[in-house]
Amino acid sequence: MKAALALVLLAACGSDDVVRPPHVTPARLPRVPGELAPSLVEIDRTFAGAGEVSDGAMLSDVDSCASCHPDAAAQWATSPHSFASFGNPIYRVNVELARAELGRPASLHCGGCHDMPLAVDGLMAGDVPADDLRSHSGVTCRLCHGIERVDKDGNGSYTWSRAPLDAPTLGDAASIAKHRAEVSVKSLGTELCVGCHRGFLSPDMGQGMPVHLSGLDEPGAWRNSAWTGNGIGRVDQVEPKTCIDCHMEREVATAGEVSAKDGTLASHRFLGGHTWMAAMRGDAEHLRRLQAKLEGVASIDVMPAPVAAPAGHTTFDIVVRNLLVGHRFPGGVLDIQDTWIEVEVRGARGRTLATSGLDHATNAADTETHVLRTLVVDERGNVLEQHEMPRFRTQIATQTLAPREAQAIRYDLPLAPDGPLTITARLRHRSRTLAMQDEVCRAAKTAEGRAFLAGAEGARYAELDPCRAQPITLVAHTQVVLGAPASFTRLYEHGMALTSVVSERLDEARTVLDRALAAAPDDRSRAMALVQLAQVAAKQGRADDALALVARARALLPPPGPPVLEAIEADALARVWRWNEALMPARTVATKAKQNSQTWVLAARCFGSVADNEAALAAATAGLALSPRDPDLLRSQATALAALRRPEAAAALAAYDRFRSPDNAAELRISCAADSPRCEREREQAHTHSLQLVRSSNPSG
Repeated sequence: MKAALALVLLAACGSDDVVRPPHVTPARLPRVPGELAPSLVEIDRTFAGAGEVSDGAMLSDVDSCASCHPDAAAQWATSPHSFASFGNPIYRVNVELARAELGRPASLHCGGCHDMPLAVDGLMAGDVPADDLRSHSGVTCRLCHGIERVDKDGNGSYTWSRAPLDAPTLGDAASIAKHRAEVSVKSLGTELCVGCHRGFLSPDMGQGMPVHLSGLDEPGAWRNSAWTGNGIGRVDQVEPKTCIDCHMEREVATAGEVSAKDGTLASHRFLGGHTWMAAMRGDAEHLRRLQAKLEGVASIDVMPAPVAAPAGHTTFDIVVRNLLVGHRFPGGVLDIQDTWIEVEVRGARGRTLATSGLDHATNAADTETHVLRTLVVDERGNVLEQHEMPRFRTQIATQTLAPREAQAIRYDLPLAPDGPLTITARLRHRSRTLAMQDEVCRAAKTAEGRAFLAGAEGARYAELDPCRAQPITLVAHTQVVLGAPASFTRLYEHGMALTSVVSERLDEARTVLDRALAAAPDDRSRAMALVQLAQVAAKQGRADDALALVARARALLPPPGPPVLEAIEADALARVWRWNEALMPARTVATKAKQNSQTWVLAARCFGSVADNEAALAAATAGLALSPRDPDLLRSQATALAALRRPEAAAALAAYDRFRSPDNAAELRISCAADSPRCEREREQAHTHSLQLVRSSNPSG
């Protein structure tokens, strides 16, 4: 039975490995950096002939491609990919700090993705030339279209071929077919993005970086989400989307673009949220496209708090939901994103009573503004404001939103009004914090900064002004009369957001979700509310209630039902140590949502807890194929290998020790909270912000 179960788990993973009997299931250990360490880039040197130019010069040659692909090249020239290297003043500040504090060779950690034209020619270990095209090329045509393989590790986990790409002879079908085969990355699909859009810091960077920390992980968040059919957080149905679907939408092509199909081309603008780069280049058209892309990706709402307010006070919740972004919102480097909530409260006579948000005199947010950002601290527990990567030691709090996730933020108004309150809420976005911009602007005015700005103008004909004010994008806004009747959707999203609060407050979510269930217009809506209520019950340790609620939801949905049903069943049972009962739903959810690494975490833990070490190992390695440095999966693998007396057990344990959370993470969180009210507040979901009354307001409002 155990052998058969382990084989089922391996097959469900979809791994390329040959399915073996469980006693020889191979361990999965994280890759060791190679010649461009500490990045994980590998170079295929099958083609060993010496060219007339260096590999870096070949990578930087976009003009040759532009002769046949003018639209793709022109779009790329506006993109963040084309400004990924030292010509980008934002990146240069961060990479130079890493070079100064960790040593220049350590900056290859960044260079494997940002600076391949420099990295392959050995320039990252020395002075980077400000006037060299290689310093201003970033992620080029020849890099992406020369990638042969990608794995799911990140930090440049791809294999690039240095084989030259022959220009085709137009009109010669065989020559064109050969060229297309050489440059095609169709077989990689959206996996092409994974090698660089998953990142982490690790001790491989040297003594100055003693810890392993996961950073951006767009592919992991997307893979675990409803956009791939692998979501396990809720009943959620959306059309499948990939990185390419969202960031390379089709555009009308000109007659000279030879790769156009039916008059359109997959856009090489790679539109996302980097409005600052467009603004500092003065590119109004690219900025317009970016802001149009951002508008509406999230929603914002205002709901009454489901608890009684203190005497003389009014409390309400702002609910924000990530609707359309397939990874965390905001994405990218989460510690210096600047997305925030603005609130304005008006009384019955229209007079402004309180505000929170942007101070228009300083262009900065006030201290009570809620910001969607991750807080990272140094070795003393101080929050780092300028992406000082070499000093990162642990994350304190994450207020960014996973795909389709909602969060609630509570506001306390020291006023008990005698009439209805009208509350306006806005969600605004700016690419980077003002503290980051101040540092980038300062660095740009130094002799070296001016040299790189001149280099960008000479090499790329790009004039950059990093001191220019950043644009602000209105992502979403609403105006609500507090206490007005609420629809099912609004109640459901409010309740869903409250399921993430600390256990002592979970009855708040239960109260709101009961109201949502009563307002549900159809069976699917009822199932959605029941599933969230089951999640609350599981977190409260009410396992049997959770199972009953899931059963009610399952009866309302067409079979086989979404994977969240089994995910909650397994989680509810595991929380009360009913491991044998948890086995079947854990196995089922892992096979239903087999690309979600967290389903394999749950399966491995369940099998390990009943001493089925062969199945636990199969589940752990299946998960590690998706998330190679996940500490929970590495621990389960090491434990299973040790119990099976496998020779790889010591290496697996060493891998877990190397990539687990820092030993002093809890100590740093406590230290930060003790010294900073912001830290103390932001550690908790649905925390409370205090509003200050506007002095000129009449309290009777």
